[in-house]
Amino acid sequence: MKQTKENSFRQIVEDKLEHIVLGLTAINVHDTAYKPTVSNIKQLLDHKFSKPYNLIYQNDSFSHACDFDETKKQNTDVLTKIILANQDKFFMVINHGNFDSFTLKQNKNCQVWDRKYFAPFYKWTHQGTREDHAIQKVRTSWFVSVLGRADIFRSSLFNWIMDQRYYDNKVSYLCYDELDREVDTSMDLLIKKQQENFIDTGGEQKYKNLIPYNNFEGKNHIPPDNDGRIAKVMPIYDCLFNIVVETHNTKGNAFHTEKSLNAILYGHIPLVLGGEGSMKKLQDMGMIIPDYIKWSIWDDLPIDQLNYSKISVLQRQVQEFFRRHSILEISQDWYPYAIRNLNHFNNLETLCIKEEKEICRWILAATHNLNNRKYQEIYNT
Repeated sequence: MKQTKENSFRQIVEDKLEHIVLGLTAINVHDTAYKPTVSNIKQLLDHKFSKPYNLIYQNDSFSHACDFDETKKQNTDVLTKIILANQDKFFMVINHGNFDSFTLKQNKNCQVWDRKYFAPFYKWTHQGTREDHAIQKVRTSWFVSVLGRADIFRSSLFNWIMDQRYYDNKVSYLCYDELDREVDTSMDLLIKKQQENFIDTGGEQKYKNLIPYNNFEGKNHIPPDNDGRIAKVMPIYDCLFNIVVETHNTKGNAFHTEKSLNAILYGHIPLVLGGEGSMKKLQDMGMIIPDYIKWSIWDDLPIDQLNYSKISVLQRQVQEFFRRHSILEISQDWYPYAIRNLNHFNNLETLCIKEEKEICRWILAATHNLNNRKYQEIYNT
């Protein structure tokens, strides 16, 4: 049997087991995504579950990743309805943030494995060195923030950065569209559109003419295609924190794109403003997340709620921290942990394979195939 590096549980093919594969890939590089059962989980409501065992997982790998059509709550509600309607079937869910595990596990005919060492955007991180000599011990900028596509939370953060005169740090906000991600800053019509995007997403009029704001990127350094923009190595190793406003931050799930993962490669301290639990999920992945900034206070807060602002909590913490500490003091204190994070990141695929062996044991035990010789090599060390 051919041993695959990722998602080895796909090799478990039995007459009594159905694989339910969710989602079409939004990003695909280095390999080919496998055919999904449904592109949207709501389609499963019309699916006939004919086999006693059902394995449900997202169509992700280290080389390609899926975007989210629905919120975590909506995904959980749909799957709960399906589980309740099929009490004579057993469901195994490999969860990477799509579902609320606690809710699903209230059903006796459902078990959930929350994946830890898995990063679908791993191979979409920048294409620079993975050697620890790239990590700088002394930093000269408190933070970097690569804001990219126009977004209401990114525009709010940009307003604050300008208000606080933090523009001596490394900040980029190109304000391109969801689909059109051209970054040529010499085209008048394109610049006008980028500035309109900024205003439409809550950008302040007084900062409109600063857009596209870009002090370390530019048309001479970034290929016009989106792939090249992502793969580019940026001169931001001299920054200490990385303030990331993640994609799908209102979906209710901890979702890491290359933006969060790149923070580890640059040796930054990540401050991820994303779905609930985004910082904790990095920690679960084995990354060292220090408490210089008391991120546990805001990490589980939704980003889009009334009465409190997740972003404002972070901003107050950052301002207080900058006043009380020197960048030299903190960067030297952080340096050995940045090296450890980089080395852990480089070992992430190996750790994921080890986790998958345990996932395979779980599936085979549930389907009474643990002693089946044809599968033993996919979980034996």
